Amino acid sequence: MATTPQPPEHTPMRGPLFQRWLLVWHVLYIGGLLTILVAALWDSRGAWDWQEALLIAIVIVLIALYARVLIFDIRWPYPNWFLALYFGVVIALLALAVWINPVFIWGIAMLIGQMFGILPPLLAIPGVVAVMSVIMLAANQWQLPSDITPRGVLFIAVQLGGMFIFYLYIYHVFRASQERSKLVNELTIAKAELERARDAEAELATLRERERVARDLHDGLGHSLVTMSVQLEAIQRLYPVDPVLASTRVDELKRLTRDSMTQLRSAIDGLRASERDDRPLSQLLQEFVLATGEQHRLAISADIDPAVDDLPPLTTEAIWRIVQEAMVNVERHAHAHHVSVTARVTSDQITLSIVDDGCGLPPNAEQRPGHYGLRGMRERVEGLGGVLNLENRQTGGTVISATIPI
Repeated sequence: MATTPQPPEHTPMRGPLFQRWLLVWHVLYIGGLLTILVAALWDSRGAWDWQEALLIAIVIVLIALYARVLIFDIRWPYPNWFLALYFGVVIALLALAVWINPVFIWGIAMLIGQMFGILPPLLAIPGVVAVMSVIMLAANQWQLPSDITPRGVLFIAVQLGGMFIFYLYIYHVFRASQERSKLVNELTIAKAELERARDAEAELATLRERERVARDLHDGLGHSLVTMSVQLEAIQRLYPVDPVLASTRVDELKRLTRDSMTQLRSAIDGLRASERDDRPLSQLLQEFVLATGEQHRLAISADIDPAVDDLPPLTTEAIWRIVQEAMVNVERHAHAHHVSVTARVTSDQITLSIVDDGCGLPPNAEQRPGHYGLRGMRERVEGLGGVLNLENRQTGGTVISATIPI
């Protein structure tokens, strides 16, 4: 069973580019931590004790947390509580590392870029303030600065304000890009589903057409073959008694045979692939009715709305077959001189009308032998939820009208 494709991760830029961008940040953060650790161990080389062991353990835990959360965890976006917990643990571990060796203050500074790249504004702004506070405390021997001035506070506030404004701009640009990516993914999925639906619709139309042809063969050709068999037996008995009547029956049998061959050709045509190719339906209908009129010396008027070219495949196939069958009926039975074909499309339906000035339909035409095409037209239209009307004009002739919802 086919499954609906799941949308890819909604990233703010194209997949390969986004992966490369992430790789750069992974290398910078993990490489930065290792570089800071090497610098700290180098400063105390030859005199390592528990403090250096603790620094190594902290760096290992920080890299493991980063890899688990930002490299190997496929969930995105993370819930705010999870991000707050992650950064809270990371800040606490780095603060401990700074207390042991001040060089790790650069590790805390690296968190600013990480927060701006991951956290929403609700968490990023207080998170950066917390990071900056830890940096200031560490730089002042973990004591509140006593010589801070209003000018210094203003300078720090301006720096932080400019940083936050730039962050908010980048954040909203990324969000807009992410939304576009999401829409593109949804459109891609919708297109794939539409193509599958179209294929399924075409397959359903083929199955319905074959079912109709099989029913016509059973009701039409089967009935004709039974009649021919009975006629042959009657002719065999009549020849010794009444040769003239037997000869008349042979003529009737010839006519029935020709009609059966016509039905068989029509059934075979129904099983063949549609001869419409890829040409627009409006063009095909125009060409078909005009060619039929020229071949059978009929005055033809065709008024086909170009919007029929945009109809669904099932409706297109039904319109084409109805016009075909109607023109066959006109040329064989109607003895008409003029035929008009009209197709009009509105926002919710298509109306098709074929009008001729011939002799009209006999009573109960759809139930009479030899009128299987009329029943086929009705089945096509009603199968699409439409209505087919067959009626005789008061001035002579037939009106075939079909209304099919879109």
